Amino acid sequence: MNEATVRSALNAIVDPCSATAGMPAGLVDMGLVRSLEVRDGSGGAVVRVGIGVTEPGCLMGVPFAREAEKRLGGLPGMVGVEVILDHAHDWEPQDMSPQYRKRHEDQRAVRRRALRLRLDTNGGAQSGAGTGGGPQASATDRGAGGAKGDGRGV
Repeated sequence: MNEATVRSALNAIVDPCSATAGMPAGLVDMGLVRSLEVRDGSGGAVVRVGIGVTEPGCLMGVPFAREAEKRLGGLPGMVGVEVILDHAHDWEPQDMSPQYRKRHEDQRAVRRRALRLRLDTNGGAQSGAGTGGGPQASATDRGAGGAKGDGRGV
């Protein structure tokens, strides 16, 4: 048994928040595997893994641990599995794997462009103008016939 096999099994456990966001990622890619030790034991491999969550209020710690025990325990040659919930570390986006972080950033860029296009074609709203780079109100959004700031519109 080697560490790559164990990491692969752990990465098959998908973080549901990442899936809901449309960018599914496993525990390894999300940076939730905090520690991993694989050693030869009597009759096979023994693994000890520390798993974290993305924020203290996340309720997925126990389900992640149970699924990790199940998947790792089912690997050929595995005779012992210990999963520990690691609450000592605060997760940060930098904990994600470089490959997943790139995919995440690329997907967000696509979504931002799509949002700007929807704003551009929806009710005359414009994006990118003004100091904030965000959508600007159109004349119809400001109120009946008034220009922004002239007292007649909103």
